[in-house]
Amino acid sequence: MLYSFILTLVFWGQIIPADTTDLTTIDVRKALQIAYEHNPEINQLTNRIRAQQQQQILSIGLQDPELSYVKEGIGKGTFGEQRWSISQKIEFPLSSYYRYQNEKKLTAGLEYQLQARKLQLKADVKSAYTRLAYAIENSHLAREQMTLFEQLSSAARTRSDLGEASEIDAMQANLQLSEAQNNLETAQNQIMNARYDLFETIGLDPEDQTYDISFPDTLHYIEVDINQNEVLQQLNHHPELRQVSQAQLAMSLQVKAAKTSYLPDLSVSYYRQDFGGDYEFYGFQFGISLPLWFGANKSPRVKQAHARKRETDWKFDQLQLSLKKRAEQTWHGYQTTRANIDRFRKSIQSRSIELVRLTQKGYRYGELDLLTLLEAQRTYLRTQEAYYQTLRDYYLKVIELEQYLQTDIIFK
Repeated sequence: MLYSFILTLVFWGQIIPADTTDLTTIDVRKALQIAYEHNPEINQLTNRIRAQQQQQILSIGLQDPELSYVKEGIGKGTFGEQRWSISQKIEFPLSSYYRYQNEKKLTAGLEYQLQARKLQLKADVKSAYTRLAYAIENSHLAREQMTLFEQLSSAARTRSDLGEASEIDAMQANLQLSEAQNNLETAQNQIMNARYDLFETIGLDPEDQTYDISFPDTLHYIEVDINQNEVLQQLNHHPELRQVSQAQLAMSLQVKAAKTSYLPDLSVSYYRQDFGGDYEFYGFQFGISLPLWFGANKSPRVKQAHARKRETDWKFDQLQLSLKKRAEQTWHGYQTTRANIDRFRKSIQSRSIELVRLTQKGYRYGELDLLTLLEAQRTYLRTQEAYYQTLRDYYLKVIELEQYLQTDIIFK
């Protein structure tokens, strides 16, 4: 896949790990490290994997040997026999083998689940950071809007004082300035909300959530080309799908383990006997279990394992369809936002800037009225706002596609 840079949040970090103790600035890399360290679900899964690895060993099913003492034929100071024996019950080896392999597949499934959760967490952190970066850019736009209307209010007041425009124009310009001030305050509040959303996503300690934290990664337009076919081809390697695939293998092994319940278990005993002249005799005993009641306790177990295997097969098919749908929808959303951004950069942006410049000049020279200038400025601000919204949505689509490609496209 060719990644020619189309859009990325500029990331100037070094290759060395980020210092998570220094929280004066939080870039994407540091945010991800904090999230990996503090996310409860990831830590739970990590410990579940450790526990499951021990379950693999336990599944071998070794039973402790039994030491026993028997004394028979006891009379007045005499006995017929006394003996010490040690006994060991042994499950049919094939049962232990299949059970061990089943637990091994379950461990692999948990490891893929952990990979999937890390991919999702990475996407959540990057998305939260993207929304914060958008809120910051939106505040810059609100400040630009305020500057424009301050200039407009000043020009309208000057023209009104010179008698070249009515007092109504000056009042209307002041109203627009007040609205711009309100928009700026709203934009500042959106930054605060986005900050706390990011803090919650990464699990930052409340005591560390200060107003002094800065966020250096910003929205920029850099080109990236994502091939649809490659996205679809990578779906078969997605950890969510591989987790269920491991579950399928585990269920197949459970079926085999259930079938081995028809086979007999073994028992062996070794003992020393005393018939009154010290322990001069030895003996052993060997036995096998007889699965006579297989119709009641063996066959249902096999049927149950088959049913669970079929359930897992259907789950795999369902997830495969769901992943493909989500990937297709995300890729088409990416294409749409990319086309909108290209269109804006090629024509809309330059035209809207030129429109404001010409109308401002025309209004200063008395060639255009206030309404024309207001409409031109609103058009410029609307197109700028739409551009940043599209840029934000484009980031979110690329971040979502990263989960399917399992590679970093932005915030490398």
